[in-house]
Parts: sequence; structure tokens; C-alpha cells
Amino acid sequence: MTTETKILGVILILTVVLLGGGVFFLSKGLSNVKSTEEASVAQIDYSRGEKIGSDSAKVKVVEFSDLQCPACLAAEPIVKKLRADYPDQVQLIYRHFPLPQHTHGREAAILAEAAGQQGKFWEIHDKLFETQAEWSGLTDVNNFFMDLSKQVGLDENKLKQDMAGNPVKSKIDSDVADGQSLGVNSTPTFYVNGHKVVLQSFDDLNTAVAQELKK
Repeated sequence: MTTETKILGVILILTVVLLGGGVFFLSKGLSNVKSTEEASVAQIDYSRGEKIGSDSAKVKVVEFSDLQCPACLAAEPIVKKLRADYPDQVQLIYRHFPLPQHTHGREAAILAEAAGQQGKFWEIHDKLFETQAEWSGLTDVNNFFMDLSKQVGLDENKLKQDMAGNPVKSKIDSDVADGQSLGVNSTPTFYVNGHKVVLQSFDDLNTAVAQELKK
């Protein structure tokens, strides 16, 4: 074996060792990043928002949503399934996050919160999603929204008064501010016991809830 061959052999061996070590440390680094993300828990005030389920429920699911958002409408079946499957173990908390590109999103949120003053938040919430395709394209949604309010038995005079009042608008502004502080920039955005759920499909939400229930 010539001297040149020996040198090349040593270089090759050192290269393999260095590459192997690099891969090892890189994989360790990625592993640490992943575990940090999984361990991070958002600081959420669970006293806020519209709720279904007990405050003592083991799992709290917070949804930042826009009533004019098509993706939020698409998520509704899995949200309703959670409500049906885990009535005692899961508390669902709805937070408003109307997006600026949805021209009636904030108006719908105001209607829903005003309906909540009469104990009818979830009824009007469901109606708004069911009829989203009908009112989203309207120039003026006032008459349509008033018709919806009659369907769920709301007092129209009180509704109009509450819709014009600051408490309802301040509540929506507070939801938006809380969402922004958490880094929410799209809807729907879900948190399960403080962990943000990165959705590849809406079934991932059910999986996240099931995992928390096992803990």
C-alpha cells in the first residue's frame, strides 16, 4: 500500500466519522426542538369565551374562530362530534377572531355575542354557520340577521340595544387581542389543554383530545 493510499484511507475514515457525528448531533438537536414544542403550553385565560361543558372538565378545547370563515364551517362537524362524544370530559370554549378579509365576520360576532346576552349564543352560532353561504355574499346583512334572531326566539329590541353597546364589542376586541398575543393569524385555530394543534386534517383535533384524556 503506497503512502498516498494510506493517507486517502485515513481521510475517508475521518470523513465518515465526522459525518456520522454531525448526523447524530443534528438528530439530537431536532429531537430537542420537537420536545420543546410539545412541552410548551400557551397561557390561556379559561374564564373567557363562550363555553359548553363543565369548568372542571379534564380537557379544555379553545377555538379561535370566524363565523364567516369557510374553514371554520368545515370544522364544525368534528367540533360537534367532540361535544357529543365527551359531554362531561371536554369543555369547548369559543373565542372570536373575525378576519379582516371577511366583510361580515365582525358583524356576525356582534350578533352572536348579543344573542349570548339572552342565553342564545350557541343557537345563533349554529344558525350563522348553517346559513353562512347565504349571508356571506350580501351587501347588507342586517335584515338577514334579524330574521335569524327571530328563528331562535330573541327579543329584537334588546338584541339591537346589545349589538350597539360597548360590552359586546369590547368582548370581541378582547378575544382578538388574546388571539394575537398567542400568535393566532388564521381560523380556525385550536388549543387543547393549552397545546396548539397543528391540523393536517380535522381528525387531528379528535386525536389530540383523545391523547389528553389518556394522561
